[in-house]
Amino acid sequence: MNRFEEIVWGGLVADAATMGMHWIYNQKRIAKVTKGKPEFFDCDPANYMREEGESEAIAYFLVHEGKQAGDMSQYGEQLLVMLKALARNKGKYSRRIYEDVFYEFFGPGGEWVGYIDRPTEVTLYNYKKRERDAYDKAGEFSNGLTEEERWLLDDKAMVLFKFYDESKTKEENRKKFHDWIVYRRRFDTEKDDLRIEYCNQMFDIVYESKEGFCGDRGDDQLPAIAKLPALIALYYDKDNFEEVVEAGARLTNNNNRAVSFAKVYGAMLKAAIETRDRMAVIEAAKVVAVPYPELADLIERALSMVDRPHNEAGIHFGITCHLTYSLPLDIALIYNCDNYVDAIRMNILAGGDNCGRSVMIGAIYAALYGLGENGLPQGWVNRLTKKQEIKTLSKQVLKSDGLNA
Repeated sequence: MNRFEEIVWGGLVADAATMGMHWIYNQKRIAKVTKGKPEFFDCDPANYMREEGESEAIAYFLVHEGKQAGDMSQYGEQLLVMLKALARNKGKYSRRIYEDVFYEFFGPGGEWVGYIDRPTEVTLYNYKKRERDAYDKAGEFSNGLTEEERWLLDDKAMVLFKFYDESKTKEENRKKFHDWIVYRRRFDTEKDDLRIEYCNQMFDIVYESKEGFCGDRGDDQLPAIAKLPALIALYYDKDNFEEVVEAGARLTNNNNRAVSFAKVYGAMLKAAIETRDRMAVIEAAKVVAVPYPELADLIERALSMVDRPHNEAGIHFGITCHLTYSLPLDIALIYNCDNYVDAIRMNILAGGDNCGRSVMIGAIYAALYGLGENGLPQGWVNRLTKKQEIKTLSKQVLKSDGLNA
């Protein structure tokens, strides 16, 4: 397995292994149900219900009902969307292509059936709003066409924009757009010239509208880092690494606080790839956190608790969906755990948003230990429902990028 594949599989397998115990907040319930091996459980409604005599909260709601062992949560699927986007664009990151694939997968009529978290919901809404606002603005251009004629052109242009080729330049796409309009001339020279003028104006407005991020400006939760492992695995040694990590976070979380956490996690995975040393991963986090006092403090507090059981650390720092809670818990886990299986199990048993934490933890441990002994078990890889799709997409990215498959 190539290092890129190990990292992607590491994140996706960890998410699937965790899904059956996702968002259960009662650590005792998880331990009781799973008996020390909490990976790859079906999402059983009974595990989310309070039993007689229990006073502690179990879960907020049953979020993955109907899913079976080997399926992924929405976090793992975000990473898979990134893999699809990279494969579509010949192994290169493109924000526009990721957004398109994201909407195709999570949006109406898409493949995803399941829970939609807040950043995903807001990103989907902003994606369509950005498009609607652009066409409304374009429709204000009046050059002699009737309102009905402009509406018809809007409708046709929307179809054509679905075939926008990100691998081509703006001018090459404009020519394709222009040729399509000319091909449909109605042999009314004056009207056709007006149609061409209107559509060219529309092209510029819609194209420029796609420059802005669709991500949620008010959210600092774990979707910010879910899709990052594939990007980091491709760009960790490139000059634009930090720029790509920030862009990746802003795809769903266009929030400065979320970006600061993404930079720290990016440095951690990069260090794992380059050094295969757990302590180097923690040192990288400390270095990148220096400009962010809140994050630096969280890391130091985590390191002060590494002699405490991990479940206790989870209760101390919090196990909900915010990056503020995940970072110290992950630092403590990395300090104490020296193999992939134990790391994933420890994370699951801590409860709460363990799927949200699992993707990056799985990627880091796969980068540290690879496949096999101390690393990602092949038996776990084989359990993924989408194993063949992941394998195919990974090979496409590797082939396009020129990496050794």
